[in-house]
Amino acid sequence: MQFLYTVLVVAFIYFSKIVYGCDKDPHQGVLVIAAGSFLSASSEQGVNWSPSEIKGQMTFNQGTCQYEKVIEGLPANTNYDWKVAFNGNWGGDKGCNNGGNCQFNSGSSGAVLLIYNPYTGQLTTRPLSSGQTINPSVTTTASPLSCSNPYKGRIVRASGDYQTDLGSTAPWLATEANSLMTFDETACIYFLILSGLKPDKFYEWKITFDNAWSGSIGCGNGGNCKFSTSGAGTVKLEFEPNTKQLTFRPLPTICGNGQCELGETCRTCLVDCGECPPAVCGDGTCDDSESCSSCQNDCGKCPVCGDGICASNENHQTCSQDCPNELPGCEIFREESCQSGSQFQANAGSDAKRWQTPVPGTNGYQSSYQDYHTLVGYADIIYTNSDRQSADVCLETKHRYASTITLHYFFDGIAQTTKCKRFTTSYTGILEVIVKGSDGSTLQLPDVDFAWNAKPIASRSGDYRNGQKGAVAEMFGWQHKDIKEECEFLGKAGYLGVKLFPVHEQLMSTQPFENAMNPWYFMYQPISYNLDGRMGTREELRDLIQTCRGYGVRVYIDAVLNHFTGAGNDMNQHRNPNGCVKWGNKTSSAPVERQSPYYTGAYTYQYNPNTGKAPANEFPGAAIGPEDFHCDRVLGSWSDLFILNNGWLVGLTDLDTSRETVRERQAAYLVDMLSLGASGFRIDAAKHMSPEDISAIMKKVQTKMGGKLPDDFFVWLEVLTGGEAGVIWQGPSWYGTMFENILKKDLGSDSEVNKIKMWDGLYPKEPQNNPTVSRHRVVIQNDDHDQQNPGSSSRDMANFGCVLVKNCPVGEHRNFEIRLFTDPNGVTNNNDDWPIRFILSSYYHTHGDLGIPDGKSSCDLCTTTCETCRSSVPYIKAYDRMACAYTGSGYTRTHRDIAVINAMRAWMKLAPVSGSSLGIAHCA
Repeated sequence: MQFLYTVLVVAFIYFSKIVYGCDKDPHQGVLVIAAGSFLSASSEQGVNWSPSEIKGQMTFNQGTCQYEKVIEGLPANTNYDWKVAFNGNWGGDKGCNNGGNCQFNSGSSGAVLLIYNPYTGQLTTRPLSSGQTINPSVTTTASPLSCSNPYKGRIVRASGDYQTDLGSTAPWLATEANSLMTFDETACIYFLILSGLKPDKFYEWKITFDNAWSGSIGCGNGGNCKFSTSGAGTVKLEFEPNTKQLTFRPLPTICGNGQCELGETCRTCLVDCGECPPAVCGDGTCDDSESCSSCQNDCGKCPVCGDGICASNENHQTCSQDCPNELPGCEIFREESCQSGSQFQANAGSDAKRWQTPVPGTNGYQSSYQDYHTLVGYADIIYTNSDRQSADVCLETKHRYASTITLHYFFDGIAQTTKCKRFTTSYTGILEVIVKGSDGSTLQLPDVDFAWNAKPIASRSGDYRNGQKGAVAEMFGWQHKDIKEECEFLGKAGYLGVKLFPVHEQLMSTQPFENAMNPWYFMYQPISYNLDGRMGTREELRDLIQTCRGYGVRVYIDAVLNHFTGAGNDMNQHRNPNGCVKWGNKTSSAPVERQSPYYTGAYTYQYNPNTGKAPANEFPGAAIGPEDFHCDRVLGSWSDLFILNNGWLVGLTDLDTSRETVRERQAAYLVDMLSLGASGFRIDAAKHMSPEDISAIMKKVQTKMGGKLPDDFFVWLEVLTGGEAGVIWQGPSWYGTMFENILKKDLGSDSEVNKIKMWDGLYPKEPQNNPTVSRHRVVIQNDDHDQQNPGSSSRDMANFGCVLVKNCPVGEHRNFEIRLFTDPNGVTNNNDDWPIRFILSSYYHTHGDLGIPDGKSSCDLCTTTCETCRSSVPYIKAYDRMACAYTGSGYTRTHRDIAVINAMRAWMKLAPVSGSSLGIAHCA
């Protein structure tokens, strides 16, 4: 309330035209010259860039406390450069952006006002309309100035660290009502006058729009701006919307000028404000010399935690007995938002908000949450040499009270005090690992598998090049147990391998989303790196891989490293501030006895009962905490590399993959799948991670795999390209030659670099548009899973391909798949170009656009707001021993088409096969 009163008083004084005196001009007696490329073209026809040209002299305006110079007669809409020089010399001159030239445009009138603030050193310009004149004491306008305000109709605030000094609940709030700026139509600026700040102190600030940090404006390269207050603790902040420049002016007071000015009181300036009335306890006024302790009648009762009153300086964190466990009204926490344009790491102190998991016996706890409230960790497998015949297993943990407890590490029930233990090929079992603390905390980690126990890949004839050439069938929507049964067919057909969609523990819901239960894209929202995904458990995944390898079929897995689940899709209670609509928590794909808790900070309004703090981004099952994420920034630009890398893709909690701890954790996740027998990965959303980070993660995988990636290993990075293709391929460190150089530096050899391949979305329409990537490092396909839904437009194949489930005729689709192997668009050497090629086997969207026919998109599973569940998808078994490609209304099974198979086999130097040899003679 005090903040509101202050700003209202300030606004009243400003519009009442009370004039403030200027602080002493720091350039008094100095010749101040506006020099630049404009003067010879102006009506004064002076000498350009002369620091002694008197025609560029600026005058100090006592009304604005700034140096000003009107320039007229310039050609319209022309750009010019300028700087400020002193006493006819260039030494000590003032410019923009670390001393460089400032720029302005002459506008339609050819007239501008050049402004230099001697207190801040900032240079700004303001366009002038025809007939407008300015003198040092007053501004007059012959004809009204027509302001061009690009932010008209938007909410503009001056957000900064000063806000708490004026009564805000936190600094840097983009929603603080009393940081609202006012637009002055005459001066064409936004302004905010503040009082009550600490005298002669520096603060930081930025401009925010529409109650959010997206698109905020600062100084330099988007950093925080600074301002200082006067001796009275007052300041005027200004934002020029056309030049996007932020300036300020301290507002001094002059005791003895006969005016009781803002910042003066009867106690600080008796001559202007008069004698203070004596403080009388009981008169209803809390005077300056009174307080809650000296005069409760006037100043109110001092806050006492436990008295049942939530006083203004109490909150749930400091006094949970008195203050409710949620924000008032429809407010939500915004503590994860970026505080500046250049920031990308989590806000300072975010790690203190870890440990949000309920304690056993408290509300919301389930046994699978173990002791995540105080202990988290993961198993890290590090093979000791490139033949991977021995490995160290290290249990990496984090304990809430690490300095006061002792941990014991159990390997198959045998305890030790050191976290690592070595195993060799003599160990043929599946390792059980547990961590116990001296405080009684216990953490059981997922089982540990070793690469030497994976079944050898059965040998087959053909041009497979030890796993570096071949066709891979992608099984979209197939459960693990169905793919296991299909592996025999894949092996007989001649496929190099099969690709699974994400196998991590992923988001699931008990209520519809976009009118569908558990839409397909939930698979791409991890909640842990445990291998209990929607399509099956870790045990089923192990069984699938072992079976496929026995038929000579390698297994590749979709891995998500860029993010965890979307903001608001977690265990907390949430609400939308617009309308105050509330929603509850979601669940997990894992069996109930293994489900993990998970938390995001967005759309939350209740303090976490276990920490007493606002919720934050935390995924205990993965040992990932609040400090491991980028600060919350909307991914609002696809052509800005910084935002493309650090922004939150459609609200998904964006991991800070520049952190070593995150890289180590993700490398361990990939090595866990390789130890099960996987042969490689598709890296989802790779263009939203920096190439340096991806290369560093691959280096850690190489190290953990004994110093060399497996011979048959490869990954392919999803770098879907549209309008941003230019910046991705041409940027200083993105996916062209520079990325290859980064990989070479990290991985050490061309053969290792060649295992890091690209999927860029340019094939089949424009395969020539990534000329900096060697074709043996690019994988290709026609139809892909992202295109399955009717609204998708993320990849345009023009006339070079078509999406089967979007009414592409079967014959046309088959011909495109055949051509993928016989004569792919743009090929120069079909034997060696694009050695990895993909065939998508999906499902027809007969029952709904977003669901999967695995039985988990059925509206029968709905328990909440079920009236909106309109796209129910029944269970359809994916595996059918006698199924033909392109038939029925269930799965498409393109990989079973005889013509496509034989085109692929010819490319692989294999003899053709008949339908009868594959067990599907009726499909010929």
